[in-house]
Amino acid sequence: MNTMSDQYRIGPAGSEVPLVCPLTRLPLREKEGCLLAVDETGTEKSRWPRENNSWDLVVGQRFDDATDEGCRCYEIESNMYSTEHFWIPRFREHFPDWKSKPPKLLAIGCGVGTEVDLLCEAGFACFGVDNGNRSAEWPKCKHSEGLLLANAIHLPFEDQTFDAVFCGCVFPHVGVVGDSNQLAGSGLEDRQNLANEMVRVLKKDGLVLACSPNRHFPFDIFHGRQVGTYRPRFNPPGSRFLLSVGDYREMFHHAGCGRVNALPVEGFWGFITMRRSWKGRLLSAPIRGVFSLVSHPLFSFLRGTCMVPWIAIGGRRDV
Repeated sequence: MNTMSDQYRIGPAGSEVPLVCPLTRLPLREKEGCLLAVDETGTEKSRWPRENNSWDLVVGQRFDDATDEGCRCYEIESNMYSTEHFWIPRFREHFPDWKSKPPKLLAIGCGVGTEVDLLCEAGFACFGVDNGNRSAEWPKCKHSEGLLLANAIHLPFEDQTFDAVFCGCVFPHVGVVGDSNQLAGSGLEDRQNLANEMVRVLKKDGLVLACSPNRHFPFDIFHGRQVGTYRPRFNPPGSRFLLSVGDYREMFHHAGCGRVNALPVEGFWGFITMRRSWKGRLLSAPIRGVFSLVSHPLFSFLRGTCMVPWIAIGGRRDV
C-alpha cells in the first residue's frame, strides 16, 4: 500500500519503476484512488484517475483506434508472431545476460498488450503505454501491472529508466490528422518529440528500436487496404506520412543517439492472413523473399532502399 510519502511505482516484483507526472515531472503518489503530483509547497499540481484497472495519464486526446473483434484477433496473432520471431531474438542478442539480469523494456503503443505479456513470459521486465481504445483488453493480460494509459510524447517516467524502448508502426500515426495518412502542420515536430521522449527515458547506452513501412517504397502494403483485397495503397513520392531510415536517423541523432542503423527485418511479419489463401501466399512470397535477402549481412546495404517495403532501425543513447 502506497502512502503520500511514497512515490508510486508500477511493474513486476523486483523490477518496479517510479511514476512521474507527464506534465510537470513531479513524483506521483497515490491518494483516494488517484495519483497526485504535489510540489514542494504542498500544492496539488495534477490528479490522475484509474480506468479499467490501469492508471490514466493521457495528456490531451485519446487515439480513436478500431476495436472490432476482427482487428483485435488480427493484432493478437500479428503481435504474437513479431514478438516471438523479431523482438525476443533481438533483445536476447543485445542483452546476453538477460537471464541473470532482466533488462527493463518499454513498449510504445502496445495496443492490446500481447507483446508485453510475451516478453514478460520470456524473462524480460516489460512495460507498455498506449492511449487508444484497445487498452480495454488489458484486464485480460497476465502482466497488466506494467501497463499505463499515456501519450508517448508525454511519458510518465523519470529520465534514464529503461534499458530499451521500442515500437512497431507507431511513428506514422503520430502527427497526423485523426487516424488518416495526412500529416498535420505540427506532424514533424510531434514525431521529433516522440523520439526525444523515447531517448529521454532510456539509460545511457540503452537501446532504441523502431519499425514501420518504408517511405521510399512506392506502395504502402500495411495501411489503407480495403478489407478482403490485396491491392496496396499507392505511396506518393512526396508524402511524409511514412518514414525512411534517414528520417529515423535524423530524429534519433537529434534526440541523443549517435549510432542509428538499419536492422534486419525478417521475422517481424508472418503474413498470417495472407497465408490463409493461395492468392495471399503467392503475393506475399516475393515480399518474404526480399525480407530474407536484406536481412542477410551481405545485403544489408539494401535495407531502407526503394525495393524494401518495411524498415527497422536501432540506436544507442550516447548522452
